[in-house]
Amino acid sequence: MIPALKALSRRSTLAITILVVAAVGLGWMWVRSRSAAQEYTTKPVERGEVRSVVNATGTVQAFLTVQVGSQVSGQLEALHADYNSVVKRGQLLAKLDPRNYQAALDGAKANLSSAQAREHSAEADLNSQIASLQSAQANVQSAQVTRDNSARILARYEELNQQGILSQNDYDTAKSNADTAAAKYTQAVAQVQQQEAQIKSSQAQLEQAKAQVEQAAASLKQAEVNLEYTNIHSPVDGVVISRNVDVGQTVAASLSAPTLFIIANDLEKMQVHASVDEADIGTISQSADVSFTVDAYPNRTFRGTISEIRLEPQSVQNVVTYTVIIDVNNERLELKPGMTANIAITVADERDVLRIPNTALRYLPAGTTREQVSQMIREAPGGAAASEGKAMPSARAGEAGRGAAEPSQRGAWPGASGSKPAATPEQVAADRTAAAEEALAPGQMWDPAAKIQFPHQEQLPVRPAIVWVLGKDTKPEPRHVVVGITDGTATQMVSGELKEGDAVIVGDNIQVAATASQAGGGGGGGFGGGRGVPFGGR
Repeated sequence: MIPALKALSRRSTLAITILVVAAVGLGWMWVRSRSAAQEYTTKPVERGEVRSVVNATGTVQAFLTVQVGSQVSGQLEALHADYNSVVKRGQLLAKLDPRNYQAALDGAKANLSSAQAREHSAEADLNSQIASLQSAQANVQSAQVTRDNSARILARYEELNQQGILSQNDYDTAKSNADTAAAKYTQAVAQVQQQEAQIKSSQAQLEQAKAQVEQAAASLKQAEVNLEYTNIHSPVDGVVISRNVDVGQTVAASLSAPTLFIIANDLEKMQVHASVDEADIGTISQSADVSFTVDAYPNRTFRGTISEIRLEPQSVQNVVTYTVIIDVNNERLELKPGMTANIAITVADERDVLRIPNTALRYLPAGTTREQVSQMIREAPGGAAASEGKAMPSARAGEAGRGAAEPSQRGAWPGASGSKPAATPEQVAADRTAAAEEALAPGQMWDPAAKIQFPHQEQLPVRPAIVWVLGKDTKPEPRHVVVGITDGTATQMVSGELKEGDAVIVGDNIQVAATASQAGGGGGGGFGGGRGVPFGGR
C-alpha cells in the first residue's frame, strides 16, 4: 500500500512541474508576441499659429496714487471727504482742532511785539548815545580852545615875570589856569572815548534786538504754518479710494505722518504692476502685446501696453522677479485698484507655420539614449551651427512692432477704441511722454522721455531637434528639424525633414506599460515617452 502511495506522489509532482514549465513558456511566448506587435501613437504635423507667451500675475493700481497725511497732531474736528469722493487740488479734506495751534500763534505774535519793542528801545538808546557823543566832542573842542588860550597867556606871563614886570601872584594864577584847562581837555577827550564805547555797546544791543525780532518772526511763521496744517487739503485732482480716520479720532504725528486719505489721480488710466520672472524678462520689450483677465470679469479680456520695465530686482524666497508696468485704458471704470490680474505677454507670434507636438520632441524610442540623439544632431549637415543657438528673423517682428505702435487698435492707453492710421514709434513715444507728463503730480520734475527704452527682439532663437516617424518597416526613424518658439503644446518648425501632414511618434505601448508598472511599484515615469522637455529646449 505504501509503495503505491509513493508512486502516486511522484507522478503528481512531475505533473505539477510540467504545468509550471508550460505556463512559463506560454508567458514567454505571449511577451514575445506582444513585443512583436508593438504599437506607436502618432500625431500629424499641422499648420497653424504658435504664440510664445510669458504668463505673470500683477496688481491693478491707479496711474498715480497719493497718500495724504498730517504733519501735526490733534483731534479730528471735521471731515469734508469720504470714500469715492471726487476732489480737486487744494480742496479741504479734513480739519483738526486748531485751538492749541491758535494759542501758539497768539503767543508768537506777542513775542514778536515784545522783540520789536526791545528793538525800538535799543535804537532809541543808540540815538541818545550818538547825541551824547556829539556833545562830548563839542566839549572837547571847547576845552581845547580854553587850553590853548591859557597856554598863550601863561607864555606871555612867563616873559613878563622874567622881566620883573609881572607880580608872582599873577604868574601863579595864569599857570594854574593853564594847567586846569589842559586837565579839562584831557577829561573831555576821555568822555568822547567813553561815549564811543557806549555807542558800540548800544549798536550790539540793537543788533541783538533785531535778531530777536527775526527769531520771533520765524516762530510766528512756524506757528502760522502749524495752524494751516490743521486744514488737510488735497494735493491733486482725483478720487478718494481710502479714508482711515473718523471725526473725534486723535491723530498722532510724533514720529511719522499718519495716512488719512489715499487719492487716486485718474481712475480712467490704470496701471498693472506685473511681476515677471528673471528667466522671462529678457524676452519682453515695450512693443510686446499684453492681455490680462481679472476675477471680477472672468470672460472679459483687457489689453494694455508696456510703458516701463523697472530694473530693480525683487527677491522673494530666492525667486528673482522684475516689475513690468502696463498701462490700461479704464474709461468704463471696470478695473478697480487692488484687483489681481492674470497677465499674458505675447513675446512672439508666428502664424501659418508648421507645428510639431511637444510630446514628439520629447519622445525617445526604446534603447535610444539622449547622448545618441545629441551625436546624431552634431553629425547632421549644419547641426553644429544649429547647436550654437543661432537666431532667425521673426516673420512677424515688424508686424508685432507695428501692432504695438498702434495702441488704438489694441484698446490700450493712450488712445481710445476705433480704427486709426498706423502711428510711428516716434509718435507713440511722444504720446506716451505727453500722457506721462500730464499724469505727473505737482513737484514731480523728471522727464519721462529720458527713461531707458528696451527694443523689440527682432531675432527669434532656434535650436536643432530630432523627431521620430515610422519607416517602411514600421520602425522609428529619426528626422532632423530646426524648431523655434513654443506655446507649451506645440513648437514651430523652422526647417527640417518634415512636411505638413507627416505623422510623428509621440509615444508607444511599451513605454506606457513601463510607466504603468513603475507607477504601480512606486516609481514614476512620463506618459507616451515623455522624458523631459523637448530636446534642445530650455
